[in-house]
Amino acid sequence: MKIIIDSQQNGEDIKIDLKDVIDNRTDEYVIFPREISYYIGYYNISAHLGNNKVSYSNGTTQTDIIIQDGLYTLQQYFKAIKSSMSRNGDNASNISYRYNEQNGRIDIIVTSPYKFLILKHQQSLLGYEDTYEITKNLPSEKAVNFTPHKMLYVHLKQLKNNGIYFNNSTSDVLARLPVTNDQFGTFVNHKFDSTYKVELGNTTITSLELTITDNNNNVIDFHGMPIFYTLEVCKK
Repeated sequence: MKIIIDSQQNGEDIKIDLKDVIDNRTDEYVIFPREISYYIGYYNISAHLGNNKVSYSNGTTQTDIIIQDGLYTLQQYFKAIKSSMSRNGDNASNISYRYNEQNGRIDIIVTSPYKFLILKHQQSLLGYEDTYEITKNLPSEKAVNFTPHKMLYVHLKQLKNNGIYFNNSTSDVLARLPVTNDQFGTFVNHKFDSTYKVELGNTTITSLELTITDNNNNVIDFHGMPIFYTLEVCKK
């Protein structure tokens, strides 16, 4: 049985009623993903993530900037900061950065009397190990990290999860999807080897419930962008 699901018709937390009920009371059936595709719709900067605030001083006044929710590259992030500074009547050229392509680190450069603050939520994002007030220039200790998630995890509630473990607990993870560092709206396609099969729960299955989470089990918000699943159910 091949099952094709389009999240635009069912929502991100998908529950789809099956036309053909799966009677698995005798533990006969397994399921496997043939293909999972989506348009990138998650953010790496947002109020929900708590990382959308930037602070700087022009030497007289400290100003907080709120970055609009979205999926940003390093270049786009600083472009948004500079645009806000200009709208505030400040000289945006007094805060800049250099990016080292060999190690992924940056050097933030500030011209006096301006100051740029590295806030706690910016540490991982910009590669700094502590909070700082930058008054001249300061290289980061680590690579910048604008990848919003380490991995995406596809959960199927109807799995027999006694043999699947996620974060040291039994789980209903059907598949793991590597995160790509692409732009918002980019189409991503994952195909799977048909030898990868997972047992379904020993019950009569009338629906399938799918969710995508991050590595901390938080449900990913794709902000209305579609997700497509092609699943196949067969006997062992």
